[in-house]
Amino acid sequence: MAGQVERWQPGRLAPHSHLRHQVIYATRGVVHVATPAGQWILPPSRAIWIGGGIPHGLEVKRPAETRVLYIDPDAYDIPGGSACRVLDVPPLVRELILACAEFPADYTADSPQGRMAHVLIDQLQALEQAPADIPMPTDPRALRIVAILQQDPANREPLASLCRHAGASARTLERLFSLETRMSFGAWRYRLRLLTAMEQLAYSASVTQAALEVGYESPSSFIAAFRSMFGKTPARYFGHG
Repeated sequence: MAGQVERWQPGRLAPHSHLRHQVIYATRGVVHVATPAGQWILPPSRAIWIGGGIPHGLEVKRPAETRVLYIDPDAYDIPGGSACRVLDVPPLVRELILACAEFPADYTADSPQGRMAHVLIDQLQALEQAPADIPMPTDPRALRIVAILQQDPANREPLASLCRHAGASARTLERLFSLETRMSFGAWRYRLRLLTAMEQLAYSASVTQAALEVGYESPSSFIAAFRSMFGKTPARYFGHG
């Protein structure tokens, strides 16, 4: 396992891949990760596991800082390690990631660093996947709807109205979203709104500001939706309550 600290200025890193598995943990700011399977939002308190060989691009919209770990797939037996998933990071795993990212490059497997790396791998495998991905359709008609809602997540037009921008019927678009994202259009839109709001909250927006930004009429309805998806209220999720 090799690690490094990376400090980001706003910008993009073109799609690329690594032979080794990669873990990216955002200690400050928000990192967007795009893979062929979809887009992933990585706020503080979450890490993304990117399996070796998976093409991925990164984007940050404001200054951010990450810890990055590179894991040799031949050195560890990791079931499902070739996948891509976002993990909620508890305090113990956070401290392990921070420590392992500072390791020298020449430690041995039976050294204290090597043993700690094995503990971290065990802990990462035990974590549950977090709902942080936005699977993307590939059909150009569905992508026109995606672009509209990414530009304005507060847009509340029904699909029957939005479909005029896509050159397809609402029924066709529903079928495309279901087939290509494995989510209904309504569920996809719901996730986009909440993950966009999570990014706003990570940048210190108030709950009211975040709720209005993504089209909720009241903070209470937004808090209920946030808790339903992420298991905590915004205040508890970001450690303010």
